[in-house]
Amino acid sequence: MSSSLVDVLATMELDRVEPWLFAGRQLPAPHNHILGGHISAQALLAASYTAPGRAPHSVHTYFLRSGDARRPVDFEVVNLQEGRTFSARRVTARQGGKILMEAMSSFKIADPVAAAVVYQPPVPTAPAPETLPWVAPHLAESDESTQGRWASLRWFERRVIDSESEPPARSAMWWRPDGEVPDDPVLTASLIAYLSAVTLTEPAFAAHGGVGESSQRDHSVWFHSPAVLSDWLLFQRSSPSSADSLALASGTMFNRNGDLVCTVCQEMYFPPPRA
Repeated sequence: MSSSLVDVLATMELDRVEPWLFAGRQLPAPHNHILGGHISAQALLAASYTAPGRAPHSVHTYFLRSGDARRPVDFEVVNLQEGRTFSARRVTARQGGKILMEAMSSFKIADPVAAAVVYQPPVPTAPAPETLPWVAPHLAESDESTQGRWASLRWFERRVIDSESEPPARSAMWWRPDGEVPDDPVLTASLIAYLSAVTLTEPAFAAHGGVGESSQRDHSVWFHSPAVLSDWLLFQRSSPSSADSLALASGTMFNRNGDLVCTVCQEMYFPPPRA
């Protein structure tokens, strides 16, 4: 199956309609559904264009409507804070006048003096990605007959280390872009947000007994260290809780050298069966 990385990177180049308004092309998907991870990545990029020289350190997104992938999406950025160290932005994604998503993102300048206190969780022990077998980027494309349906998720490759179905359904995987990515810290952070959103659904599905009717409700990322996208990254995931039809999934991502790249959380809604 051919990589869609070139197409994904093309959609990361937003059109600047006005100083605080941007437009982004979407990617084909089943039922023309706009993927939450993709639109979240575009929103982070839109916000970054208004905070030059500052790197994203967190983004918090609410997914409100699915939208139509055949049409572009408008991203309106609002300046919430412009301080000496931090910049905060709100991004509203609209299509046809309807709000699809609201995102809050924060950007920070690098501190000139190294922090006195630095710590992180230990990197999990895992076999090298080169020793693990190939798997499809998306489970729906394990069968060749489905090729092309999930082109919006064929921009990365991965190797699954382990997977549990019993809650909290812990699972770990190595992943990397399926090709070369420009060395840009904001683009890197945006792809991290994209990947984490679309793959954090898996432990929640596993804990709920398989893929069923559901929707992503919100997604948050805290960036700790720059990701090295030229090599494999280790992503450890789990779904620690589920209550009131909502399942929480969380994860941590590490570079191959053990640096903690980000911490992510996402909540999914599993509606009760209809009568």
